[in-house]
Amino acid sequence: MTVSPRRTTFRLALLALVLMPTLASAQAWVNDPGELAINLRSDYQTAQGVWHGSTLVTGLPAASLNSGLAAEYVPLEHLAVGVGLSANGATYTGPQSIPGNTSVILAHGSQDDGKYHWNITDLDLDAHYQVYDGAVAITPLVRGRVPVTNYENRGYAAAGSHLAELGVGVDIGRYGLGLDDLVLQVGYTFTYVQKASEGGAETEQYRVNRSDAEVSLAYIVTSKFIAGVAGAFRYTHDGFDLTSYPNLPAGSQLRTWHDPVLKVRYFAPALLASYQFNPNWSLMGRFAAVVWGENASNPISFGITVGYTTNLLE
Repeated sequence: MTVSPRRTTFRLALLALVLMPTLASAQAWVNDPGELAINLRSDYQTAQGVWHGSTLVTGLPAASLNSGLAAEYVPLEHLAVGVGLSANGATYTGPQSIPGNTSVILAHGSQDDGKYHWNITDLDLDAHYQVYDGAVAITPLVRGRVPVTNYENRGYAAAGSHLAELGVGVDIGRYGLGLDDLVLQVGYTFTYVQKASEGGAETEQYRVNRSDAEVSLAYIVTSKFIAGVAGAFRYTHDGFDLTSYPNLPAGSQLRTWHDPVLKVRYFAPALLASYQFNPNWSLMGRFAAVVWGENASNPISFGITVGYTTNLLE
């Protein structure tokens, strides 16, 4: 069985893990000129604490429903441009305070009140250009993110970081890895992040630029069904370490405004599957979990993406 890696079916199977709202997605192949792809995704994630290696910093529960609507168009051979709008609903159901205890980070954002809060958050723009399609596919990329509403960016139920971002990277794909229908993709993106100003000099001392790496291995079971495994690694190069929180002075701004400037690092494996109902409609499902992290929560995530694809030039 031979299925072209340029098929939309294949690309949809390897969309973003979406375990975290800002996680990148490897996409080594660009489809045919004129193709328009529209995707609606939704992921439910729940976490029971924040970890620093093997140390549980806080064991406080939070959950969110992360959603997004995205469109990608191929105006020219090898070039794909995309736009997306993200939204989420988040809740924190832990205690509001423990009298006399200042070492545990409790409710510290306006949304940490036990209720679900819904926000439209960020606008994403990206462009991929496939520079090579031989033994491997090589596709550099550039992507940007800008907040579009004044959403909450502190607390366990924060909607996001509320920081603008600009990233550059490259995706590499290999089709027919040992088996004809086994596909490997790897990707790397470096993201330059705006400084957080809400905490004054204490937060502005950090710039949480980060590196994101992804790897995915997928098998084309039939012309309609694809299954795979993936892994995502995030490394934030600078930021505030939560193990320093108990030693902060009582009036420190970082007691309240640490969330946008955390030195987040984690590894998350995932399972992926995609089914193409017909040439236009597809459905993708995924399960992912953070199995190791520093200054990161330990969510598990279940998600689906509904995709519609058409070629406007046909």
